[in-house]
Amino acid sequence: MNILDGVKILDYLSQEDRENLSYFCQEKIMQKWEILFKEWDDADAMYILKKWSFEIKKSIEWQEIVLWKVVSEEILWEMALFWDTNKRMATAIALEYTEMVIILSFSIKDLSKKYPLLLSKIKDIINERIIDNKIVETTLN
Repeated sequence: MNILDGVKILDYLSQEDRENLSYFCQEKIMQKWEILFKEWDDADAMYILKKWSFEIKKSIEWQEIVLWKVVSEEILWEMALFWDTNKRMATAIALEYTEMVIILSFSIKDLSKKYPLLLSKIKDIINERIIDNKIVETTLN
């Protein structure tokens, strides 16, 4: 069984492409409250949560603000891979024991060129999160 089988955002890829992509992926298990990455870290991968959830926090005006939660079957931190800065813009913390798939950045970028629908889905998620971030930041002012 391929570690990417059952990942909804990748369902429409051919079996061969999922198998090829899986060579550039690994599974990771994180414990409750473990930090996956911190704000301003370099972005080198995208994550797909298979089980449980993460909290995304950002420092705004010296406060730690929760921007959103990412739950099972959602992608995590695609934004930094597709922006020019290539830096993480928030911190990701596991809310409980969590299982995920790590996809290396170059492989997801190459695949998104081959499958414009994949890139479109990722951009839709990015746009939703940008709007959510602005709403949170506006409520602080």
